Amino acid sequence: MQYAFIPEDSNCHSSPTTEEEDATPKVVTCSEWRLRVHYKTGEGKRDIGIAYGAGCSGDRTEASVEDDCTSDIPLFDAASQAKVDESFRQDVPLRVSPDGHHIAYFSKTRMQFVGWDLPAAQLRPISPRLDAKTLDGVRSLEISPDGRFFTVAFSGTQPQVLLTELATGQTSTFPGFCRVLGISQGATAIAVDRTCPGLGEDDSASNTVTMLNRQGMVTSEWVGGYSIGDLSLDGRLLVEVLADVGEDGKEYVVTYDTETGKISKKLELRLLSEPSDAIGYGWLNAHEYIVQADTPEGGESFGYYAVNMQTGKSQRIRDLGLDPGYPVSLGKVHIRN
Repeated sequence: MQYAFIPEDSNCHSSPTTEEEDATPKVVTCSEWRLRVHYKTGEGKRDIGIAYGAGCSGDRTEASVEDDCTSDIPLFDAASQAKVDESFRQDVPLRVSPDGHHIAYFSKTRMQFVGWDLPAAQLRPISPRLDAKTLDGVRSLEISPDGRFFTVAFSGTQPQVLLTELATGQTSTFPGFCRVLGISQGATAIAVDRTCPGLGEDDSASNTVTMLNRQGMVTSEWVGGYSIGDLSLDGRLLVEVLADVGEDGKEYVVTYDTETGKISKKLELRLLSEPSDAIGYGWLNAHEYIVQADTPEGGESFGYYAVNMQTGKSQRIRDLGLDPGYPVSLGKVHIRN
């Protein structure tokens, strides 16, 4: 699976109509997530365990690259928007694991977050059943790079992080944290946040980053910027993209040592599209990080790049559209040389 997205022509909107206000109240108002699946040459028709998800054939939206093909598959059970009170609707996250084989989403039939191992056809709950108020408190949804562990983080009066091992269904609760910044392979390291601004509040200029092990014990803690996130696969680095062009007219991507909080490396972003107002999206692999280059005025995209975090060299990811949809969650991105 390359990525999940909500189409640009989505019918969802931020405020209910008069007819909807008069209708029977419901929490989930939209379920428009789509999965972009890439099929390689020689695989043929392959059922991935989702309705309408058996290869590139039929009436689904599809595209071919040489003998490979892609298919956009609707995930009807995944909530994309929820009505959290009478006047406000909120986007509901979905995550695809970097290996492209696992997804996490809020199930509108179960009314809880679930983790799905597609190759094993295994679906497990990763949160209790949630009402509108509790769903409004969800601050992050993450999957470990190997797809073994899932996290859901809640803010509110009792902030907590739930860590679930998909194979066993065992869930651990880490109280006092409201956001997960990243999770490593095997959940050997988990980066979390104690401070989460509420709706309409400004993000803090600085923030305390806390590193946990799989048992929830604190291994390090330090002060960093609120935009720091995206833990590396080995759990040793966190990333911050400095997109505000400085006096030198340049943008940077910075990595921090998770044990000390000190800068490990600061690389100039050298993208084909400049100036770009870059946004970090996560690690592609152990050495490359994905950046989206948005237009400075916002609302459009110059495209996605894989940035080598050792050299700063970037490569355009041509198989990701300029703007595949909003929001988007990247999985196993296919890169043609």
